[in-house]
Amino acid sequence: MDLDDLPLETHALRIRRFVPEDAAGLLALSQEDSFRIWLPSQVYSDAAHAASTMEFLIRAYSTAASPTGGPCVLAIEHRTDRVLIGHVGFSPLGDDVEIGFAIGHRYQRRGYAAESIVAATHWAFQRFPFERIVGITAVANTASRRALVRAKFTHHGEKVMTFQGTMQTVSVYELDRGHRT
Repeated sequence: MDLDDLPLETHALRIRRFVPEDAAGLLALSQEDSFRIWLPSQVYSDAAHAASTMEFLIRAYSTAASPTGGPCVLAIEHRTDRVLIGHVGFSPLGDDVEIGFAIGHRYQRRGYAAESIVAATHWAFQRFPFERIVGITAVANTASRRALVRAKFTHHGEKVMTFQGTMQTVSVYELDRGHRT
């Protein structure tokens, strides 16, 4: 995956490739309550576990040609603080591409999730040929649902599916290439 056009800069954020040094920040984020509740598959047991995940994500930049073939997860850094505050990325979901995102507790409720989603989806539609991006979140995760709506994703209903390791009701959102922000 050629990512030479990164980083992306928004008003408040810098979206970039992960680097090995991000493993400690990723571990710290994964220990936050919001990660434990909404993203249990992204909670790391220790530094070695976080480093292994970081290596996998970095390796995926060169092994997948597009998010339809493997994950493309990017770091979200606060432009002023220059600290890792979350991630945004794309991964295959059946015939679709799914967006995933998370923002650390200290930086929530500032619109950064929607800001990162808008920038990342705009970038992805410019780089890759897929026609839509799907966003899936637990029905009870109102913050993620709001972020997707603010980023102009359209709600397409609820369904029961395996999500984050358990069967649960999720909300499904879509953003078509022609309707991006």
